[in-house]
Amino acid sequence: MDFIELSERAWRANREGDAAFYDGYLTDEPVAISPWGVETDRETILRTFAENENPYTRTEQSGHRVVQLSPTSVVHTARVEIDSARGTMVVYATTTMVLDASGDWRAAVFQITPVA
Repeated sequence: MDFIELSERAWRANREGDAAFYDGYLTDEPVAISPWGVETDRETILRTFAENENPYTRTEQSGHRVVQLSPTSVVHTARVEIDSARGTMVVYATTTMVLDASGDWRAAVFQITPVA
């Protein structure tokens, strides 16, 4: 699996407000951690992506690192520059993915942390 490409797809879906992508990408009980709080309700997370209230216009990743935790779990992290109407912010984005029974990698935990 190309986890960097999967991450690119997730950021593209984020920019486009593509909640359908995230519906297939998230586990049944995801955890989203951001500067705006912690969210564990899957439907709320999907609604946030669908509403896309502050759309990102550019998301550029660099410094990728993929760590295999087990045969069925990995962590991907990268530095991401994000442009939106509010300006540019730089974050570290980390996603823990698990391999589901159908052979698809799904995001269990994802976190964005602003670069100081």
